[in-house]
Amino acid sequence: MGFAAAVLSEWVSEAVLNAIAIQDKTQAELSFANIRNELIFILARRPKTNRGLEVGEFVSEPTGTSFQDVMNADYTSDRLVTLDGRPHVMASNQRYAVRLQDGKGLLNINIATAEHLGRFFETIQPEGENHSLLTDTLMDYRDEDDLTRLSGAEEADYVRRNLYPPANGRLMSPWEAQRIIGWTTSPEIWNMQFERPVMTTCGSSGFNPNTAPPEILATLIDGLSISGADRLVEQRKTMPFRNARNVGDAAGLILVNQPFFFSFIPGRCIVVDLIDRETNERIRFSLTLLPRQREQPWQIDYVLNIPKAYTGSLDQIDPEVTFPSPEEIVGATGKAAVFTGL
Repeated sequence: MGFAAAVLSEWVSEAVLNAIAIQDKTQAELSFANIRNELIFILARRPKTNRGLEVGEFVSEPTGTSFQDVMNADYTSDRLVTLDGRPHVMASNQRYAVRLQDGKGLLNINIATAEHLGRFFETIQPEGENHSLLTDTLMDYRDEDDLTRLSGAEEADYVRRNLYPPANGRLMSPWEAQRIIGWTTSPEIWNMQFERPVMTTCGSSGFNPNTAPPEILATLIDGLSISGADRLVEQRKTMPFRNARNVGDAAGLILVNQPFFFSFIPGRCIVVDLIDRETNERIRFSLTLLPRQREQPWQIDYVLNIPKAYTGSLDQIDPEVTFPSPEEIVGATGKAAVFTGL
């Protein structure tokens, strides 16, 4: 009887622990869904400017509803959420913080040129890797033909290595690049990407120097060093760039014949890191707004649980830097400033 009681007691203890674990997981999933819905609501309802996401009362109330009125209006507000990866505590649930990164501020590996890829690899300095190999295998992976570049690889090369064949099309997420020959053995790339996003597969076009991390500024602005990129990041915190001339003046460069075009307003694709401040667990997902799709005006491009080795504490985060709750945006009376022009 004593043995049976001990077994029963151990079984009950395990059942209780399992129930607690399931409850914690369910609560975390519910929190994730709630925060995701808050982000979608506010990102869709509020205007974006060269400063970021405007979430306060408009400094100068927009007038008129015509297309011209909407395009010429000043949407600067008295409260801002930055979209350059800086952390914000969720006002609705302070256990969680979010880091929002505009997809236009990242290296889009679906459209990056060989020149940009080469500069990217030189900037992050992957040791022991051939930059030409990394560039050519990516270009071969995403193009539709079966012609192999000098250092590239096509389907036959993958079959010989018992690997998945190339997609011959757009990559669905940056993590798909881990299948590409050469990329699988480049830890510097993935260490950086896990720590904070530097690459994207977002569908939006243009490059936003107001939201790009230093490595991407140095990659996509001709003649800019990493130290110069650091200075641009510090300067834009107080004076976000409005045009290419602002960027050139701040960098001390004459920007001519750039192989890309600047876009100083954040796009419709945002990469989100959701961080549990108690456990330091982190989920990353890519959110794309689709305003023309009435039935589903948004989509989650991918979701990833960041490995624990890359999750750091956010204890030093300023608790006053918050992402507002929907109630703060709409207000109890529904009269708070809401962008409805586009």
